[in-house]
Amino acid sequence: MQTSVELQDPFSYSIVPIVVLSIVILASLIALITVLLIRRKKKAPVKQKIEPAPVFKIKNKELAQKEYLAKIAVVEQKYLAGQIDARNAHQELSAIVRMFVHDLTGINAQNFSLNELKAHNIYQISNLIEEFYAPEFAERAEKETSNSIAQAREVIIRWN
Repeated sequence: MQTSVELQDPFSYSIVPIVVLSIVILASLIALITVLLIRRKKKAPVKQKIEPAPVFKIKNKELAQKEYLAKIAVVEQKYLAGQIDARNAHQELSAIVRMFVHDLTGINAQNFSLNELKAHNIYQISNLIEEFYAPEFAERAEKETSNSIAQAREVIIRWN
């Protein structure tokens, strides 16, 4: 069977269109990547430093100390009686200390993360709360609950 079409060698085609098309595709990719990088830099969140809230004394310090030391004693009794485990004891201690700070200063420490407590320069409890994190959230922790109870008492007793 004879055909009227003659086939050409593949190398007889011009390479210019292939080169031009490759350059156009490469330039488009470079432009797209550049635009995406510029947008990403513009959208990057600006970290704002949290300004410490003013400290206002809301409650009488001595009355608040007595009230919160009594709450710690209740947690200790429940823990020793086996009514709560170490995790729950640490959670309650954390809540008590945070509410103590709130009652004395007006700072909503009960709603703050550890980083926010540190940003507000509440180091008296932020260090304690940091130590409570492992027993509060881990399945098992090395921290003794009796030591945590004593530390919570110390923070309340030594509060400035």
